[in-house]
Amino acid sequence: MNDHDAVREFVGSLLRRKGDTNPFTDTDSLVLSGRLDSLDVLEMVVFLEKQYSFDFGDRPFDQQMVDSVDEIADLIAAP
Repeated sequence: MNDHDAVREFVGSLLRRKGDTNPFTDTDSLVLSGRLDSLDVLEMVVFLEKQYSFDFGDRPFDQQMVDSVDEIADLIAAP
């Protein structure tokens, strides 16, 4: 499974836990649209820190950085 698919699966699991079984695309707004909340963003941050060794203490963070599957995948791919 590539990084993009792993992110998509994780986002899907967050949505399903909330009872949201509606489809989503890789470009759909998830946070700003209200489908994911601040606790979900925190879980996403923990996921990224564990899976990809991110240290968000060393970089500025804006929840828009994790608003869509594509934006999260871009964050992972960035140097």
